Amino acid sequence: MATIFSEALVSLRKAAGFPTAYRFYHDNGGKPVLTFSYRNYLLFEQGKTLPSPEMLRRISLALRLIPKSPPAGKLALSWLKTTSGEEAYGFVFEPFISVRTDTPGLSPAHKAMGKLIKKHPITVEQAVFILSTYDNYRAFIVFVNDMGVWACDTFARTAGLKKDEASNILAAFAGAGLAKRLRRDSYKFPGDNITLEFPRAEMLPPGLNDRMRGYQARLIASGALTWRRMSVLRADSADLAAYYPLMSLTVSAASAYVTGEKTKDSALFGIESRVVKLFDF
Repeated sequence: MATIFSEALVSLRKAAGFPTAYRFYHDNGGKPVLTFSYRNYLLFEQGKTLPSPEMLRRISLALRLIPKSPPAGKLALSWLKTTSGEEAYGFVFEPFISVRTDTPGLSPAHKAMGKLIKKHPITVEQAVFILSTYDNYRAFIVFVNDMGVWACDTFARTAGLKKDEASNILAAFAGAGLAKRLRRDSYKFPGDNITLEFPRAEMLPPGLNDRMRGYQARLIASGALTWRRMSVLRADSADLAAYYPLMSLTVSAASAYVTGEKTKDSALFGIESRVVKLFDF
């Protein structure tokens, strides 16, 4: 029997790009990462049991939810209502708990874009492989940003690799489910107009997210700044956290300008969104 929590969990799982419970569980590393069994997770989705608070935290991270954001609040609120019962929640908790479940400032255009964006989560296993070396990471960035067919020699020149290195990386991409092998030395990215999402840092092996940040900094440092805007403002941390999903969606919306083919003015761009806490004030 479905519950408020199980319905919210299934809805958020699908919105995160996981079409089935099986894909969600195993693409996020299974029991070693999530800490509970697949059987347990099925019971959560079926409304037969509820996760513990720590399990709920792992599920929220696996869903790529931003901490303190409205979607994370929606999941937490559904858990609390199911735990206590709606009537008890309304009488005991609601007068004292303020939970944001909607993103403020989300325009109709942003809402429409959010529905059009096709999220494709990168599995924990794939992330570990991609981030194993800088060459793998850079080659991945090049590969997924072209919808054409790559011959190994052409890919090697574009990615700045030797041909045998490019051949080995592309073959490994195919083995990891990141590439489709068409002929002996030709490969194609299997997705089309999708937004790839890495697992949250907490779901990855220790140190791997720091390694990715280093790779990203190295990649950005190799380019040239084309546009920048910065704003400094005083805000409440909890209030500002509700704005993060809108920032994330805005960055994802840049995919509307993606071109899968080389043009006269095409180039690879790095688009970054970040919030830096300067000091308590």
